Amino acid sequence: MHHVLVVEDESVIRSSLRRILERNEYQVSEAGSVKEALDNFDIDSFDVVISDLRLPGAPGTDLIKATKVPVVIMTSYSSIRSAIDSMKMGAVDYIAKPFEHNEIIETVAKIIREHAK
Repeated sequence: MHHVLVVEDESVIRSSLRRILERNEYQVSEAGSVKEALDNFDIDSFDVVISDLRLPGAPGTDLIKATKVPVVIMTSYSSIRSAIDSMKMGAVDYIAKPFEHNEIIETVAKIIREHAK
């Protein structure tokens, strides 16, 4: 079973992502900030990290530097500039909130296929 880390400060969105991913047979761990993710988990043990861009303390893009695992950045502040900047920093994909459930599942499945350990 593939393991996904969701880093999102809004508990409603975090719970929604958990349910969507678990329904599609992914194991899910959660954190509310970059610091919480780094303090509580071995980030490199995940198959994919899905992180909000704007988080308390540090931006989600800080996770890109902290791991070799593929990081997907999502944000409700969607703009072409933030998408380009996130991709330049090494994000493997970018998702604008609100997102379609199928979009999340298809993105995660594609990334796991392309970055198989």
